[in-house]
Formats: sequence, structure tokens, C-alpha cells
Amino acid sequence: MMYELPDPIEFGEPARLLPVLKEVNKEDRATSILLGTFRGVPLFAKDLLESIGQRIGTRNKIQCFSQVVLKEPKEGKLRPDGLIIIEKPKGAWLTMIESKVGSANIEKEQILSYVELAKKNNIDAIVTISNEFSALPSHHPIKFAVNEKKKIEIYHWSWLDILTKALLLQDSDEIKDTTQKFLLAEFIRFFEHEASGVKGFTQMNPEWKDVVLKVQNGTILRKQAEETINTVAAWHQESRDLSLILSRELNVIVKEKLTKKHAKLPEARIKDDADRLVSDTELCSVFDVPDAASEISVVANLSRRSLTCSMVLPAPEDRKTNKSQITWLLKQLSKTTDASLFVRAWFKGSPLSSHASLEELLNEPELLILEGKEKVLFSRFEIATTLDLAGKFSGSKVFIQQLESLVPSYYANIGQYLRAYVKPAPKPQAWVSEPAETFSNVPAGE
Repeated sequence: MMYELPDPIEFGEPARLLPVLKEVNKEDRATSILLGTFRGVPLFAKDLLESIGQRIGTRNKIQCFSQVVLKEPKEGKLRPDGLIIIEKPKGAWLTMIESKVGSANIEKEQILSYVELAKKNNIDAIVTISNEFSALPSHHPIKFAVNEKKKIEIYHWSWLDILTKALLLQDSDEIKDTTQKFLLAEFIRFFEHEASGVKGFTQMNPEWKDVVLKVQNGTILRKQAEETINTVAAWHQESRDLSLILSRELNVIVKEKLTKKHAKLPEARIKDDADRLVSDTELCSVFDVPDAASEISVVANLSRRSLTCSMVLPAPEDRKTNKSQITWLLKQLSKTTDASLFVRAWFKGSPLSSHASLEELLNEPELLILEGKEKVLFSRFEIATTLDLAGKFSGSKVFIQQLESLVPSYYANIGQYLRAYVKPAPKPQAWVSEPAETFSNVPAGE
């Protein structure tokens, strides 16, 4: 069956769910299956395309192609793995797809050559897909200068990000068509299998062990050093992977909490986090779990070689004593026996704080009350657990394994049971009736 190819495609075919490709062509196969699922499950395509700023309405039509050869240049040998065309009432928006599977990473030189190819063929964007992670699709794992992009938008999806969106869509019950449900289920089945080449973030950067050792020896890291920047970048990738792990386990979208500045400027986030690593020897991320009592803060302290998870709750304002505030908190922690759990409390109108382990507080709640502060209420509580990794901390793989075990465990054992204080609704004042004689002169019927 002949198919008329749209501009700017010289050669290619509509993306197939069952591509006829050799076993070695894993990237082409994965891309074709992804784009073929786009064609069969519009809501799935909509979810992903909207993450790169393309709103898909009823008047838009999406076309997906694989094994594409473009018309310009005529002698060109570059072949994108895929091409998506979104037809809109006021014109079309096009993006090339370049994917990698397994341990293969996106290469800057290849993407820059695709930028030239995109310019020659009036293509608006390039989307890369690999097992590398980025906080947002607009935060590319590779740093491009503005002049290198030449006004071509460059985005990135990780395969696990794509798989997570598919899993959440499957569980949302938004898809009613049985055929589409089947297609999405088969997509998930394929990409969950290790043979697909999809994997999570498994180890820190090669310099990780040396960076930890330098901190342990008291050597001051340099903010602009390659080892510092690479360590921060690896932490950012792991943070994104953690958000996806939590999303799949909780069946909701868990996001990294970024400032507006960091969301807009990924290079500013790397700089600020490098500054913190140098000054405080810490790497920190914050995760926003929908409907949880507060965000989850995760800190890796290189000096102490420890990992800490914590949540902060405002202290209840309707309690009359700080002891009753402690009782309010301990009731929420009744379902955990985590021996490493500790509570820090801050006093109102003061920078002073106190802390004690959960085990100690269960036996003696007054431990949080400092001498001279018996009548001062608390302003907030931090509920935290710390894992001391000692020598294991510098292991690039062990560090990730321990982190990806600690954070979900903290939420399952502690975070899900915490409830934020809600100020009570105002109570009506005592009703005072008007004297009966006030109404005695009112004529009947008025």
C-alpha cells in the first residue's frame, strides 16, 4: 500500500507497533513502538507532548513516522529515529526524535548535527530519549549554548519517565476504549522487560568516590571544578529517578520541587547546588507528594556520610501547652517503630530548637521542652530519619541503592501517616435573644 509522505520526509513509514526490524536495532524498535502507541492511544501522546509545551486539542492531528530520511540535504546520511508532526489550524509543528537504549547516552555532536538538519527542513524541535534523567523536559542532560541551538527547541524524555506516564494513565481509568487499553498494556509490558533496554539511574558519576574522600580529608571543593559539576548533575539525575520511583509506588505524579528560577534556568540550579555542596558538603532535593502533609526533603551529607529524609509540620495553634502539642505529634507517629526516627522542635518567636529520638519521646515527651521554655509553644516540628552509611557512602552504586530504599521506606513507614495541622473553624458566639417586648409593637402580618 502506497503512502504519500508529508514534507519534509523523503523516506520513512508510519510508526508501527510491531516493527519488522533486526534484533540489533533496539533503538529503532523502541522508537517505533513508542510512536506507534502514540498513534493508537491519543491520550498517551497528549500527556507526553503537553510536557514539552504542545497542547493537543480536538482540532489537532498527530502523525508519527520512523526510520525517517529527510529531503534536505539530498546527499545527507543523517537519519532521525522518528518524526512527529502535529497539524494545527494555523500550521504544523514538527519534532525529530533521537533515542538511545541501554547504557548508550545522547551525544552532543550528534544533536548539533540534527540542529543543522532541523534548520534545513523547517523542523521546530528535537526530542532526545535515553536512560539519562532530567528534572523537566526542558532541562537537557547536555548543556547547549544558546547560539548552538539556533532557535531549535531541544527537549529530553527518559524512558522511565515515559513508562511512568503510561503506568499512571493505565491506572487513571481515563481510557475507556478496550482496544486502546490493550495497546497501552502491551506497551507497558514491553518496556518493563529488561530486554527493552530501559533502566533507572544506577550509579553516581565516576568522580563520586574521590569527591567524598576529599570532603572527608578536609579538602575544599572548587565550585567550577568538573568533578563538582558532574557530582551535582548526577544528583539531579538521581533526584528525577527518585520522583519517578515514588510516582509509580504511590500511583500519583510526584514532582521535584524547584524554584521558579531553577525551573527556568537549569544552569542556575547546577550553580546554586554546587555552591551548597562546596559550602555545606550537602546535596539536597525536595519532593512534592500530592495531598501529603508536607514536602519530603532528602539530604546527602558528604561530611557525615549520611542520608536524611524529613518532613516539617507546623505545630497546632489551638493547643494551650507545648506538652499537648507534643502529644498531638506523637499520636501521628504511633504506627512506626523506626529506631532512627528523631523529632526536632522550634519554639515560637525564637531560633532555639530541641531534638530527641522517637524512642526517647515515647518514654519522656517533655524532653523536647527546654529549661525556661516551659510556657512557650512550639512553631513547627521536623520528623526525620537518618541513615549512616559510613564507608558505603562513597560506593557509587551502593549509595544509589541505599537512597532508593530509604526514601520510599520513609514515606511508607512515616510520611503517609502525618497530617498537617488545620486551624479549627471559627465557633459562633453565644446567641443573645432580643427582649420579647422589642417585637411587641409590630403589627400582625408585618
